[in-house]
This record gives sequence, C-alpha cells and structure tokens, in this order.
Amino acid sequence: MTIEYMAEPHWIDEPDWLCAVEFLNDEDPEGRDLAADTIGYLLGYAHLTNTRSLALIGDPDMMAYEILFSFPSPSDKKRFLDLIRSNDELGNEYVENDLIQPVKQEIRDARPLATVLPKTQPGHAYHRSCGKQCRRSDHHGHRGACLKTDAAPL
Repeated sequence: MTIEYMAEPHWIDEPDWLCAVEFLNDEDPEGRDLAADTIGYLLGYAHLTNTRSLALIGDPDMMAYEILFSFPSPSDKKRFLDLIRSNDELGNEYVENDLIQPVKQEIRDARPLATVLPKTQPGHAYHRSCGKQCRRSDHHGHRGACLKTDAAPL
C-alpha cells in the first residue's frame, strides 16, 4: 500500500492542538533529565484533563521530540494550561514561550507516545508528576485513577 492511499489518522480533524518540543539528548544527562521531567508533568496534566497526547521525532540528530496535545473542550485546555502555570518548574513562562501550534503535517505524522518516546525517563517522570498532582487537595477526585497508572508502562 502506498502512502497516498493510507487513511488519515482519526485525530487529524480535531480542532484544538498545542505542541511542546523537548530534547532528550543522552550527551546532556542534566538537560535530558529536565526535559524528561517536563514531559512527565505535561503527560500527567494531559491525563488529568482527558487530553489526547501524541508524539513525533522532531529532529533525530538533536534527539528532539514533539509532544502534541489535543483538547476535548476549551475548559479542559484551560485546566491543562492552569496546571502548567501552577507548576513552579514550568509556570506561565512555559505556556507563553514553549507551547506552539503544530501544523497539520505534524498532527498527521504524530503517533501514540509509546511508539515514539524512549522507554526510559519520561515514563518515570510521568508517574511521579501524576502522583504529585493527584495528591494535591484540588485533584483528590482523580487520585485513584491516576495512581493506578503507576504500574502501567508508557
């Protein structure tokens, strides 16, 4: 089957997307760990807001990963952004400077996280951030569902 006859991914027409670009370069362990923590926070927030998360390799030489988020509603997007703003390590600066609108081709090329992201740091950071968020008093309603994901691989 040639590429021109392949069906579009079912998420291609979802209307509201944001994208974060993070570098998981093994030659910079400190930067890689910081990026993995950031991805973990973002994936935890996506989980808490029922937001679709996909990924693609942005630049294989730089080990750049694009994490795409599709929001089911404006209120879920607002909550996602509010969670980022409330994070002392990310804050409003991350929202203003690091989240961009992906182009249609990036959305088309994006795939489920487990098929794109390395199998190391991001999963650990995701579970750690999800647990932190679920333990906060304003998220206690999500605690059970979130903590159950600790055993599941990314």
